[in-house]
Amino acid sequence: MYKVFFVDDEASMRAGIRESIDWEKSGFTLAGEAPDGEMAFSLMQDILPDILVTDVKMPFMDGIELSRKAKATMPWIKIIILSGHDEFEYAKQAIAIGVEDYLLKPVTSGKLMELLDVIAGKIDDERRSNVEKLIASMKDISSCGLIPFAGFDKLPMMEKLRYAPKADAPRIIDDYLSSFESTSITSIMFLYYIFMDVLLSSSKVVEELGGDAKTVLSEFSDIAGQLDVDSGITNIKALLTSVLERVIGFRDEATGSKYNEIIVKAQEYIKENFADKDISLHSVAREVNISPNHFSTIFSQETGETFISYITRVRLEQAKVLLKTTQMRTSDVGYEVGYNDTHYFSYVFKKNTGMTPKDFRSK
Repeated sequence: MYKVFFVDDEASMRAGIRESIDWEKSGFTLAGEAPDGEMAFSLMQDILPDILVTDVKMPFMDGIELSRKAKATMPWIKIIILSGHDEFEYAKQAIAIGVEDYLLKPVTSGKLMELLDVIAGKIDDERRSNVEKLIASMKDISSCGLIPFAGFDKLPMMEKLRYAPKADAPRIIDDYLSSFESTSITSIMFLYYIFMDVLLSSSKVVEELGGDAKTVLSEFSDIAGQLDVDSGITNIKALLTSVLERVIGFRDEATGSKYNEIIVKAQEYIKENFADKDISLHSVAREVNISPNHFSTIFSQETGETFISYITRVRLEQAKVLLKTTQMRTSDVGYEVGYNDTHYFSYVFKKNTGMTPKDFRSK
């Protein structure tokens, strides 16, 4: 399944795309949606979509700026720009960013699905190309160390290894193998690739946790002796499942209360710096010394809310105090709690409290 994120400030447009497409049968999943670029970018850092479909003219952050930021932080992402304005300047900027297509509204669900199918084909081609490059680079693979390859996207497998329970290991492998054509698994070279791909992700997770991958995964280092096409796919799955179970077991022993300490430190930092206009998931993750994607996931799991929800709640609680105890203008209150744009501050305040800052102050 390919994850699609949809952004448009018109609620009717979002509802139309959401409801007019049978996402379950389409081969795509509508992984998220937002009414403006600023909110979308925050959510996308958690979701990591494959495809972004965005309107070009929106409040707070337009589609061009959103596309530019998305490409900078998620270079794999494919982008479709929508616009009701047939203006060459928009198209020129979109082409410079590297979007896949630029469509004029109104856009039918059929037209959008046609384009999504084309983009899915491009994604498949890129993934196959990566596999072919890696297989072509394999020389004397049986003598390779545990981490012979670099530069390929291991995020999905690594995220599962960081957080999945050990009981999920067989399902993770089933899902992983199902992403390849069944005929590929009859090739010994392709099996080498699969094994090394899983081993590389596993090794990186072990190293993240301060372990020695060669020690933790020592029994799997003899690649040539582990793989045999004739032994059947069932045995290959069992071998790969064993690798995952070993890593997850090591992870569970190594983490203990580590994540709780990280979250407490992050929350303290947010409470001290929420008024900083530049505070972000990336800056807080840097403060606690872990990757932004890793931090985003454990923050949500440990606190029950997303990073953006938490920082918004902290800011709005302080805004309520200032509205009730001072005579500061609404715009100054917004600025004081971390919002540069007074209209965006009012929008966020009303969305979360059900009333405008002015109404809250007077109630």
